[in-house]
Amino acid sequence: MQLHEKLIFLQNLTQTSNRMLALELQVDPSFISRLRTGRRGIPRNRRYIKAMAAYFAKRCTTEYQRQALSEILDIKQALTVKKDQLTEILYCWLCGESDEVGRFAQTFSTLNLEDLNTRPNVESHNLNVSGAVYYGNEGKRAAAKAFYQHLLSLDSPGTIYLLTDEDDSWILEDYKFAKDTQDWGIDLAHRGFRFCQITPPASSANQAFDSMSRWLPIYMTGQADVYYYPRLRDNFHRRTLIVVPGQIAMTSSSLAGHRYGNATVLTTEQRLTQSYGGEFYDYLSLCRPMLNLHTGTDKLMQCFLRFTAINGTRIQRVSTLSAETAPPEVKAYYLEHLDPADAKKLKHLYLHEIDFSDNNDFIDIVHLASAIEIRSGNIPTPLSYGGYTLHYTPELYIIHLKNILHLLKTYDNYHCIPLPANEVNEIILMVKDVQSALLIRKSPSLTVFEISQPDIVSLGREYLLQTAERIGSSQANRMKTISQIKELIRELQS
Repeated sequence: MQLHEKLIFLQNLTQTSNRMLALELQVDPSFISRLRTGRRGIPRNRRYIKAMAAYFAKRCTTEYQRQALSEILDIKQALTVKKDQLTEILYCWLCGESDEVGRFAQTFSTLNLEDLNTRPNVESHNLNVSGAVYYGNEGKRAAAKAFYQHLLSLDSPGTIYLLTDEDDSWILEDYKFAKDTQDWGIDLAHRGFRFCQITPPASSANQAFDSMSRWLPIYMTGQADVYYYPRLRDNFHRRTLIVVPGQIAMTSSSLAGHRYGNATVLTTEQRLTQSYGGEFYDYLSLCRPMLNLHTGTDKLMQCFLRFTAINGTRIQRVSTLSAETAPPEVKAYYLEHLDPADAKKLKHLYLHEIDFSDNNDFIDIVHLASAIEIRSGNIPTPLSYGGYTLHYTPELYIIHLKNILHLLKTYDNYHCIPLPANEVNEIILMVKDVQSALLIRKSPSLTVFEISQPDIVSLGREYLLQTAERIGSSQANRMKTISQIKELIRELQS
């Protein structure tokens, strides 16, 4: 759907006239009219889109409206209940980032753990039960809270082992509880607990990235190890097993399609919790690592080495011109101006020579800045991150553009696709074949998610391929890109 189609849908759903929406946005009604008729695309000033999203989220209060949003957005209806959450979802949708990959990347780019660093107001409570039983979804939520309270009473932290592939409506149908569980997880991570999670099989993009988005703050603490089962499995029988061996275990079972669990068992009986721990270890031995979070220089170097060693098609979306296409003069400029020894090691690795003659496609989705932006000195080089910000000069930008022209004319397997200005963001996504994906956030510090689960990597690859196809990756567009780059060079030289 295009923006005007989405706008028509939302205005009809909320019975909002052009004049009403214009009043809310403090713009002339003709502005809304042009958006609604398709004569104007997504505004470059995204605050208008944000205001629209907040307005429509505020007016979608009935069961019918929430169900309609659930269907059109392809999300669970529970996600439409909280206004702040719905505002963010509508904002991404109106901006053309309704897919879960784009939404997850947006969450990753804006997440600030300091904003989530609030200690939940929950008292500790030492349980002593051989097998307490809780019924239904409400009971399962009560069991989860009791599990958390018991962990608060322990003298020292341990590792929490989690496997849950049951329907997650027991979490999502209660927004406050969903937020509470996230806060509890962050609190436990700050207390020194580690998490070892086996993720459920990804039956859909929504399910996979909904789960990853909920867990993202806990992943960002660096206190989680995440695994996946690589083979096909029985998706009819579902299980929840959360256990700290020797301390406490929570478990339940259900059948696929059943949203309401029958019974959840909570136990602190030592031998039983050890038995459940052994069951988890057996399953874990069949699994593989799903993702890793890297922030330290040495780990980042190892991560990039693994990525570049993979043979296959590479597709990436970057926030400026790509480091891989930088000519020697530009690379030398990077290394000359960035002093720290560990940063230099990383840059020597990241600026390695790409062999464009190996016949593997390299699809480079980049941001071509305007001549005005470049001359202003505000366009960062590809390897600016954290406290290190290095900007292009017009001369350096021209050298880099000329090298991209050389690659486009020399190698048919190299594709440069300029992003429209209104789609540029600071998140970098790189995918190598269907084997590995890197999601990179440069600030406030360089943070890299290395994802190796094939289903998730494939979703990231498909997201980038669809972006490339939508913008244009045909031979005609290739010639258009060459002309666009030549014209920008002429502007900068004049």
